[in-house]
Amino acid sequence: MAFSLSHQTFAGGTANDNQSAMGIATAGAGQAAEASDASVIFFNPAALTRFKRIEVLNVASIATFDNDYTSRQNNDGPPTDNGREGSAGEFFSRKDGTDSALFIPGLFVAIPVSPKLVVGFSASGSHGLLTRYREDFPGRGAGRESDLKITRLNLGFGYKLTPTLSIGANGSYERYFQSIKIRLNYRDAVSKLGPPGTTALLDTLNASGLAPPIPGETDAKLRILGWALNAQAGLLWEPTDRTRIGASYRPKTRFNGNQGELTINENADTAAFREFLNGGLIAIGGPLLGVNGPQAAGDLEPQQQARQRTIFPDEFRISLFHHYSPKLDLMATYTYQDYTETFLRYERVSNGRVIEDLPQDFKVAQAYRIGLNYKPYKRLTLHAGYGMENGVVGDDLRVPILPDNDRRFYGLGASFTPSRDTTVTLAFGIIDVDAGQVGNNTQVTPIEVSGGEFKGIADLDAEFFSLGFTQRF
Repeated sequence: MAFSLSHQTFAGGTANDNQSAMGIATAGAGQAAEASDASVIFFNPAALTRFKRIEVLNVASIATFDNDYTSRQNNDGPPTDNGREGSAGEFFSRKDGTDSALFIPGLFVAIPVSPKLVVGFSASGSHGLLTRYREDFPGRGAGRESDLKITRLNLGFGYKLTPTLSIGANGSYERYFQSIKIRLNYRDAVSKLGPPGTTALLDTLNASGLAPPIPGETDAKLRILGWALNAQAGLLWEPTDRTRIGASYRPKTRFNGNQGELTINENADTAAFREFLNGGLIAIGGPLLGVNGPQAAGDLEPQQQARQRTIFPDEFRISLFHHYSPKLDLMATYTYQDYTETFLRYERVSNGRVIEDLPQDFKVAQAYRIGLNYKPYKRLTLHAGYGMENGVVGDDLRVPILPDNDRRFYGLGASFTPSRDTTVTLAFGIIDVDAGQVGNNTQVTPIEVSGGEFKGIADLDAEFFSLGFTQRF
């Protein structure tokens, strides 16, 4: 069950800070210092020393995603099989369907071993992304659907060096899953592989019975699995009984053995065209057109082993928690994530040929979050938070399957404590991502998989509804 746990969001590119209902309610403020529940092990294991009893936190959330695209030009995108293209101002929306919502579980445990030592465990999602575009949207060739889930299992400890200073560390195992679906447009690919007039020549040969027709669109799916080991270190300083400052650092994650399968949906037309590329007139005319027919045929095999090499960012957090009054807590967090070594590149296992290379020139993401807890009654606490973070890729290189941009976080929630052993938290959160230009990335290789010319605006927002249940023993 632990390997199925996954949170989905796209803060800092794809990083997920929505680890608990209370964290959603405060927009992630105070992550490394508050220690209001056991999810603090994800952000700062040193803060585990705040727990004096065994605590188990179960989280269940539902995330809904709004996925829109608006064309910025006429004749937007390659024609569909029925000849249709997008037009300037046309709106392609995906706000419904069961696959645009996700159920998200999480588990966190803190166990005091001695007055100075507390150990902890967690199973949750460290990174995630979900995009679902309409089948006919103009950028479908660059990616129609994407699903990224990275599950992190943490085993860590916090140790109190002095009454005011704690240290901690996590060891983690991360499981990587990614699925990308595109619409493969044969006519657009052929026009890019050969010189101008290649598609017209093949249409003429087809009319003469010397070549099969250029196939229509079909789905291609890339599915990748991998794993990584990493660690995290943290500090918690408590200068007064009202104030805590926490900091943590986690180095870059280097995934190993990311491998899977590329599947191209086969039909009679695609099979006949692939056979034509293997011989016939292409054997004679291909070199004249600059086309390696057998190589192109191999690239179109319906089942191929694929691999990916990827590095995820390091993470630094520093948080402040201040118990301002018996009813009011104030919190803040600064987060730094360096994505500059992250890249998107997929290769064939058999020959090392590139399936797709998507230059992104990722940047550093910096987030600022503030939040508060307000206790109007003894057993009821209200939560609120706001945050903002810069995007990690610009208008020149943004792609539809990663429509990252500057964003804001909003959170509201409430916690009810019916007894000293139990707390129930309800939360609602919004990630409001600025709409951003897509279709300007002309560096995608190989050229035949760049997806056809399209110019548009992509907008992806998310809403979270979360329930947290904490039990202490």
